[in-house]
Amino acid sequence: MAEALAPHLFPGQLEASSAGSSPTGKPHPMALAALKQHGIPHDHLTSKGVEAVQHQQWDVIVTLCDAAQADPCPALSIPDAITTHWGFPDPPAAKDPEGCFERVRGGIEQCLRIFMAQADRPLADRANAAAAVAERFCLAENWA
Repeated sequence: MAEALAPHLFPGQLEASSAGSSPTGKPHPMALAALKQHGIPHDHLTSKGVEAVQHQQWDVIVTLCDAAQADPCPALSIPDAITTHWGFPDPPAAKDPEGCFERVRGGIEQCLRIFMAQADRPLADRANAAAAVAERFCLAENWA
């Protein structure tokens, strides 16, 4: 969802790609539905592994793994890239997956908006501010 949200919210300013540890080749249908509901283009999305993005140059690497899950976040090592973590839950594992996809979409949007609203600050500070928003958002949500 972040891959679709970033360029939609900030065209020409923010580029994003996503990858995971267990790609299926196709994004989850409920993720696509959450994007479609908000008019966010998503036809270009695929489910891909970390190897698909590991040789690209990124300024910031954001992991979106659920810390409560047993699967570790895939590691990406890009020289000079800032890394941050937005610990949203894994929607398919939630009791209400459809609602969780929508809440995670909203949380990612909030983080992206905070990140971009601080364009005058150093990149690391912006990444940390967005991570703090993700943490507060996840604490405030009732994910059960």
